[in-house]
Amino acid sequence: MDQILNVISVRQDNNEINKIIGNFEEQQPYTMHFSQSEDFFLKIKKTITMPHFKIHHDIKNLYPDDEYITNLSSIIKEMLPFISCLIANTVYFFDPAEPLRPVFYKLYNIEGKYYLYLVRLDLSFKPHDCEILERGDNDTTHKFSTKNIFLDIDILPIEKVIERDKNTTAYFIRQSISQTWIGETGRGYFIQGIWMDNELTKFFTNIFLPENMFSYPYYPFSCKYKTLTYFPLEFEPLYREKHILILDRSYNFLLPFMREVEKIFKDYLFSKELDIYKNIKEKIDTKWYRDFSSLKIDRYLNNRGMKEHGIFI
Repeated sequence: MDQILNVISVRQDNNEINKIIGNFEEQQPYTMHFSQSEDFFLKIKKTITMPHFKIHHDIKNLYPDDEYITNLSSIIKEMLPFISCLIANTVYFFDPAEPLRPVFYKLYNIEGKYYLYLVRLDLSFKPHDCEILERGDNDTTHKFSTKNIFLDIDILPIEKVIERDKNTTAYFIRQSISQTWIGETGRGYFIQGIWMDNELTKFFTNIFLPENMFSYPYYPFSCKYKTLTYFPLEFEPLYREKHILILDRSYNFLLPFMREVEKIFKDYLFSKELDIYKNIKEKIDTKWYRDFSSLKIDRYLNNRGMKEHGIFI
């Protein structure tokens, strides 16, 4: 998947993987969590085995090799009883830039507006969540077992869709922010970019959640791709349109304020004491809070003494 400016280009899918995910299986139970590093994962009761994967892939090669597809097929078959609801009715495609993060997507047209539902699995080794079965090397990943499935889920607003050829589709993201880059800090090799994405994410989420609701580290609304995106916690396909409509109304509500918001966050960190936050918060229809009224976050230490968060809806 190429992300150039505001374009996501889907180049390649695979019939073998799509055939596997097309077999919707009876959903097995899972619980939802965030790790100490704030990565989202599903905790399942069954131990799954992650096979070896090659670490290196030529980004110019748009197609996975047979060994990759064989290994990916095996792990998806193991995961399927737990993630069927997440990837039902989606299409798989191979991202040569991130082969260990296979992508599943579906385009929705809601009342003449496009939205892209995007799921990325994370197949990489997590030292605090996995048991090594066979060590890898400089060219291959470890073979390991785990009961945690790490993934990212986003709904993105799409401006237009262009079929470039029979194998490539370009999704142009409907951006609402002109620039999230603020500047740089450090010197020489230690120069780092400064971005306002994290502060905007806090701002967006607090605008739409009930006052004083604790949601960290879950941010249902976030700033990605220079726009407002949404991370739903109900995964069944029948709920997707509901969540797309939540994003649509939220996007339309915030759009008239975006230039002012962008200007403020070039100079300030997020605070509920900001005048712009208070002014926008007052305009929210309080009925919208009902969509998040059941959200609960539980903080605890796992069996390795690491901090985790349990998510309940």
